[in-house]
Amino acid sequence: MTETTRFAPEERPAKIQEALNAIGSWLLATVQAEPGWNELVLDIKPLTDSVFVRVVESRDDQDYVGSVGPLKSTSKALPEIHKLQQAAYDEVEGTWFTATVVVAAKDWPNPQYQIGAAYNRQEEPQDWEGEGRLTARELRAHLAEFPRAEERIPDWARQRLEGRRTGGSSGRGEDAEVPNPYLVVALEAIEPGRRTDSGVVNVLRASLGGEILMDITGSELVAEGQNPAGPQSRIEYKTLILSNGMRAVCAFSSSEHLLNHAEATSPDVQPLMMRENATKILMDFVQDSSTDLLVIDPGTDHETFIEKPQAGWVLSTPFNDSAKRALMTGDMQLLLSSLAAPGAFLLMGVRPGTDTPIFVPSTGDEDPDTMLAFTSAAEVAAVDPSLEVRSAPALEVLKFAQQMNATGIRINAANPSATLPIEQVRELISLVENSQA
Repeated sequence: MTETTRFAPEERPAKIQEALNAIGSWLLATVQAEPGWNELVLDIKPLTDSVFVRVVESRDDQDYVGSVGPLKSTSKALPEIHKLQQAAYDEVEGTWFTATVVVAAKDWPNPQYQIGAAYNRQEEPQDWEGEGRLTARELRAHLAEFPRAEERIPDWARQRLEGRRTGGSSGRGEDAEVPNPYLVVALEAIEPGRRTDSGVVNVLRASLGGEILMDITGSELVAEGQNPAGPQSRIEYKTLILSNGMRAVCAFSSSEHLLNHAEATSPDVQPLMMRENATKILMDFVQDSSTDLLVIDPGTDHETFIEKPQAGWVLSTPFNDSAKRALMTGDMQLLLSSLAAPGAFLLMGVRPGTDTPIFVPSTGDEDPDTMLAFTSAAEVAAVDPSLEVRSAPALEVLKFAQQMNATGIRINAANPSATLPIEQVRELISLVENSQA
């Protein structure tokens, strides 16, 4: 971490402008954009060990996502970004979690440039290209370097640092917290008392890319300074011992189910819950030799037990977590950037003995014309478990859709999903290839 500099209030406006001018000059020198653009937008997210950036070019009312990823340690922009974050610091409000720097151009071919910026001090930063969200570790480091008034720590940050204790709202009915509505739909599709492999696959499919609630009652949260959960905190998830002696770790699709289960099993203990990335929970479960099963919403009609081989299969096959998260949030810009990123891939489902990917079924007599691609093998299996799964770089899958004369490509058959018209596919392919030239 760089050394923290504190500027006096009267110094801050000039220091901010100095940093913005330097960042704008770096952006103009770094981004290889054809003349005629309207804006270059640089989104900035500093983390503990890296500074992640995302570049978007705006041209003729169209946005084109460029590079997404961490800046090199030798980048000339790094010290200016740190300066901008330090100059924006206020003793009460703290400083920004993310910033957006905009360079606007007009009067081509001899453009005049203007630079501006917007700062996010309160809202939870979006996940970008697989670098993960702003974790409790990142938040602790941020608040240690840039402390702010207690009442200016946003609720989402406080919950991530200390877990969420019940109180305030009831956590039931209309007040219930539901981190992943697609998981709720998958669970409700399970008939009471009828556990099927297809139902489990659908639950796993819906879980990937989203969050889930965990009962962490009994965990030790060690305070450090003004932060509610220091690095020595010990997080333990609630488990059940089943009648057959197996041990199951509990996860919940809503605060209502968690609270009901806590009352039924430990009525005298105030529950403590935390949102966790479902993929992380699956990974922890597979690696934990002390547990045998993962159970979602225990004690409900739709309680679903997941065995380690099932979770292990999902995690051992390729899955594009960033694309799935983009679909869950409805962020089309993030979806396009997750497909354009180096190393990005998609999956296709093909009938045994063929090399032809499946298409979205047509509603009439006409031939299907929208090709299907998937973010995980579980998404493919949820359509038809007999399908063979083929993995390929995302750009090659998009090109294949062109070669198949598809009118579009749909990412995932079941919601959340999105359909890209073939013209948008062509533009994305051209953008990626030009950036690689």
